Amino acid sequence: MSKIQNIYDLFGPTSLSKWERLIADGKVPTKMELADILEANCEEQLPLWLIQTIVKSLRGELRRKPGRPNEGALLQIRFQIAKAKYPRYLKWLKKRKRVSGLNGWPAVREKHWWQGPPHERAARIVTERWLSQMSWRAFLNRISS
Repeated sequence: MSKIQNIYDLFGPTSLSKWERLIADGKVPTKMELADILEANCEEQLPLWLIQTIVKSLRGELRRKPGRPNEGALLQIRFQIAKAKYPRYLKWLKKRKRVSGLNGWPAVREKHWWQGPPHERAARIVTERWLSQMSWRAFLNRISS
């Protein structure tokens, strides 16, 4: 392996030292990631652990753990914030519907998150703000379970 020259060599997407740590921790690279690693490090002698990983991948023996991958800490924090904000938005929208209706201001009438009954709107608002990778339906399913 070549001498480490900068931080990108430690944490870059094709860094051999990064992937050695990830594979040791149980993360399985995809075929595209393996191709990128090979392409980026073609001038170096490949370490034995990488050759073994590539061989397993080519033989179809490289398997990911079943189930949904673990979420990062930041995503878990954002989900907890959205979960805490949802009842507040729902209470506000229910009161607004009772007092003045849900027609809304001209600036928000056409927004996709200002559609549907109050519980949908509250879910759409929190997912728009805190969970852009999750749909509002997935959010409601997850908090109800």
